[in-house]
Parts: sequence; C-alpha cells; structure tokens
Amino acid sequence: MKARPQALRTMAEHMRQWLLGASLLALLTGTLVAVAVAYDVLLGQTRLHMQALATLTAAQSQAPLLFNDAAAAEQVLRSIPPQEGISDAVLLGPAGAKVAAVHEDREPWPMSAFAHLMRESVARPIVVDGQPVGTVVLQYGGAPLARRLIELFTGLLGAVVLISIAVFMVARRLARHLTAPLTDLQSVIARARALEDLSGRAAPCEIVEIDRLRADFHALLDQLKRREADLKRTHAVLKRLATSDRLTGLANRAMLEARLLALTGGERQVGARLGVLYFDVDSFKAVNDTLGHAVGDALLKAIAGRLKEGLPAEALPARIGGDEFVVLFASLAAEGELELEAVAAQERLEAPLHLGDVLFHPAVSVGWTAVPAEGGEAAKLLELADQAMYAAKATRRGAGHRTRWTRQDVTNAGDGPPQQQLSDSDQLVLARLARETVGP
Repeated sequence: MKARPQALRTMAEHMRQWLLGASLLALLTGTLVAVAVAYDVLLGQTRLHMQALATLTAAQSQAPLLFNDAAAAEQVLRSIPPQEGISDAVLLGPAGAKVAAVHEDREPWPMSAFAHLMRESVARPIVVDGQPVGTVVLQYGGAPLARRLIELFTGLLGAVVLISIAVFMVARRLARHLTAPLTDLQSVIARARALEDLSGRAAPCEIVEIDRLRADFHALLDQLKRREADLKRTHAVLKRLATSDRLTGLANRAMLEARLLALTGGERQVGARLGVLYFDVDSFKAVNDTLGHAVGDALLKAIAGRLKEGLPAEALPARIGGDEFVVLFASLAAEGELELEAVAAQERLEAPLHLGDVLFHPAVSVGWTAVPAEGGEAAKLLELADQAMYAAKATRRGAGHRTRWTRQDVTNAGDGPPQQQLSDSDQLVLARLARETVGP
C-alpha cells in the first residue's frame, strides 16, 4: 500500500506546534518533579509531626493506663484534633491487650482511596518511672497530605495552563513576525509567476536572513526584467527586419503574403472584396546606372513616402522587390473604388520630385485587381495584379512614358527666374533612354 502523503502545514502552524509542545513538555515535567519533591518534603514533615503527636499522646495516657481506666484512655485518644489526620488511634496495655481504640474515617471516596495510598503508622511506648506500661499506636490516614498535594498539583496545573496560553500567544506573535515577510515575498513570487509581473516588490524586513533573501530575489527580478526588455527589443528588431523593407520601411513580401493569407482565411469578411495596386517605376535601371545606387535608393524612399500618403487605415503598402510596390486593400465596397485609389496614387507618385540638385519626373506604371475575399481567385491576387501592371507598362512604354530627370544649374540673371540646363551626362542618359523605348 502506498503511504498517504502528509498534509502540508504553514510555518506558523509548525512553530506554534513545536513551541507549544516543547513548553508543555517542560512544564509537565517541572510539575511532576515539583509534586514529587513536595510529596517527599511533606511526607518527612508528616512523619516528624506524627512522632511528636505520638509522644504527647503517650504522656497523656500514662494515668489512664496506670489506673486501667478505659474510658479515660479513650477520651485521651479522642482529644487528638481531627485536622491531624489520624484515622486510627490505639492504646495497648503492658501485655499488648487493647485498652482503648478510636477509628475516624471521614473522607469520602475518591479522596479516601487517594489518602489510603499515603497512610503512615507510628508507635510510641508509654513509660512510667522507667517501666513500660503500654504502647500508643497512631495510624495516619493521609487525607491532609493528599489535600495539600492536590492543592499543589491544581495550582501548578493552573500555572501550566496560564503559561501555555502565554506561550501560544508568544508563538503566534513570533510566527507572524517571521512568516509575514515570507508571505509578502511569496505573494510577489506568485504574482510574477501567474501574471508575469516583475515589478512587484516585498517590504523590507527586520530579520537579516529574510531581508537578504528579499534583496537577492529583487535583484533576480531586476535581472529578469532587464532580460525581458532586451528580448522584447530584440524581438521587435527581428520582427521589423523580417516583416519590413530595410530601405523604405514599408512592409516586405513576407509581410504582404502573410496578411493576404490571413485575409483569405480566418480574418476574411463575408461580402468583402480584396484589392491590390501593383506599381513599377518606369526606367528605374537607368537611374541606378547613370546617377548611382545612392540616388536610386533615395528615389525609392521618396516614392515609398508618397505611396503611404492618403491611403486608408486598413491599406497595407509594401515594397516587394527592386522598384516594385504593392498596396493591399482589405475591404472594398466596389471595384471602382480601387480604380480611384490607383489614379490618386499614380498622380502623387508622378509629381515632380527634387532630390538634391536633381529634379525627377517619375513615371510609374500601375495595375490593379479586385476579387471577392471568399473566392478562389484571392490566392492569385498578386499574380493577377502583376499581369495587369505589366500590361499597363507595355502600353505606357509604347507611348514614351519613362522616368526623366534634369540637373539644375541655378544662376541669378537679374530678377528673372533661374535657368535650367542639361549637362552632357544628362544628354547621354536621355539618348540611352530613347534607345530603350524602342527595344523589347
């Protein structure tokens, strides 16, 4: 059979039990020792007193024995005070014959039974002119000694009860003094574990060992709090790196696809339409090749900033690679709404743009697609928008749409406006762009 697990108890309960148990053991042991010592002392005094009483009774019994007066002899025995505790008194003649006898047993049961355990007997010869004329025998009944012992034991037992109550109160106060800071510290630990709240702190304690434990635990909480803050910052950085484009700060392809998957899955709204705008900067390669990647990156960042302006709160702008940008709309009332958004965004992106001493006239091709969120075409939304964008790009290329720029050489000519001239390198770029437009 398995042993039953012991019930757990608090430290205060253990302390009260130990202190009270040790105190009761010490008090009961002291009480028993005190009663034993008192019994030995009282018994010795009782024996001395009985011997003196027997000597006195023997002296008073000389005349009745000389005259063989049984009545007088009995009167002598009855003159012994009751409080002396003599239960039997006997006068014997010279030959041992009983002359007089008195029996007194007034104690009720159970006192008589307890007193019977303490009976003592003493005999004294009666001598007249050097000749023995009889003997007096006194039997001590034990009642006075029993009463004294009972009174002593009762007093000691009352003292034990009072001391036990005092010990219990002291133990309770001591236990509360010791366990209160531990309980406070335990509540901080429980809150940190259950609520993940590392800001809780326990109150200072007067007990050095417990206060050191409190300080060490607080230091551990501070360390955990710093680590948690570091982990949160690291997680935020990793999440930002994993879901955002490092150059423009827009969402990246992974974030866009995850959002699109959520909208076509559990987060989709019945009857809602999903829409995607797909943008591509025309002739962006020429910008990188002619002006350098730093200028090209600055142009992409500026276009990304313009793309975010004026979008609804639920729209998600993203850069999915190179010079390609996408805006995902989560809920469209109609497909015509998406076209309006496309036109407005294209106008913002193709507005003239100053970057340093270069004035850009960006050209942006855009394609768009809107499908029901619960339809099977939602998973192909990006692909459909990409096809629409490339179709628009082919049309615009044939019409001569491309990103153009000029370097500004500003000179003051009186009060007239600044003059703009094309440098030789800009003219070479324009010639190269002209050749690209006739290519495939």
